[in-house]
Amino acid sequence: MSIPVTVVAGFLGAGKTTLLRRLVRQCAGQRLALIVNDFGELNVDAEMIAEQSDAVYALQNGCLCCTMQDDLLAQLGRLAQVQPPVERIVIECSGVADPQPIVQALGYPQLRRHMHLDALVTLVDAARSQPLEGEYAQLERRQAAAADLLLLNKADIAAPEQLQALRQRFGEPRRMLQTVQAQIPDALLYGERPDARPQRLQAVGRQNHGELFDSWTWRHTGQLDPQRLRAWLEQLPEGLFRLKGRVQLRGREQPLWLQYVGGRSQFLEAQAQEGENCLVFIASADAGLRERLEAGLEQCLAA
Repeated sequence: MSIPVTVVAGFLGAGKTTLLRRLVRQCAGQRLALIVNDFGELNVDAEMIAEQSDAVYALQNGCLCCTMQDDLLAQLGRLAQVQPPVERIVIECSGVADPQPIVQALGYPQLRRHMHLDALVTLVDAARSQPLEGEYAQLERRQAAAADLLLLNKADIAAPEQLQALRQRFGEPRRMLQTVQAQIPDALLYGERPDARPQRLQAVGRQNHGELFDSWTWRHTGQLDPQRLRAWLEQLPEGLFRLKGRVQLRGREQPLWLQYVGGRSQFLEAQAQEGENCLVFIASADAGLRERLEAGLEQCLAA
């Protein structure tokens, strides 16, 4: 089984540790491994998160995207061999790291047999009093450009004109969300296998996510045409944030796991035998969106 990897990026002070501490609380009972990188001699983030989890691996005195990459590869290689297997890996980049080399590292032959990128989440401090300039601004743009999900964090204390400027700067609203204390539904951070019955997303903190998002499951016993499915994936609307599940394609005996997040889609080998299509959707609470998505998906069914 391939281990899903979540990468969390963002400039200094954007709220990454807040996001990770909440994620650790929500993953109680799961075999979750965190790799935390703090640029400095004292890894404060790892110490804070370790209060809630023992499975924290700290990489210090460097940056995951450059000097620390060999250490990262070695740590991921060790995690791939842990028994019983790790169920999820979360990597927190330092605030001065470009996450793209980390994503590329997950594609190295020694790792891609064991794990895959599930989502790259970048946080932006929407309430920063002074905008970043020069190389710092370029780094923040690279962090945002790499994201599957871009969180405009601290939106509750940001001025409307600040939020508007960030939306214009980073674009692609399909992958951009405004957040308070980095609070979004857990299913947007890490998709679940579709065997469990999905539930309406509940409120978290001060934000009623049940009103902002909707989740449902689509099941069908037929086979999907590969070319039609890929064309459908390329034209998905902005309101769909995550799609994950099992698909049975025409011409294949075994099904594949399909995952879509923030505009990026990928297929992975599934261990299950031939069975029905089962896809879980997480989308904005937009009247009629479910019907449009399912109608388009049904057009992908093979004759």
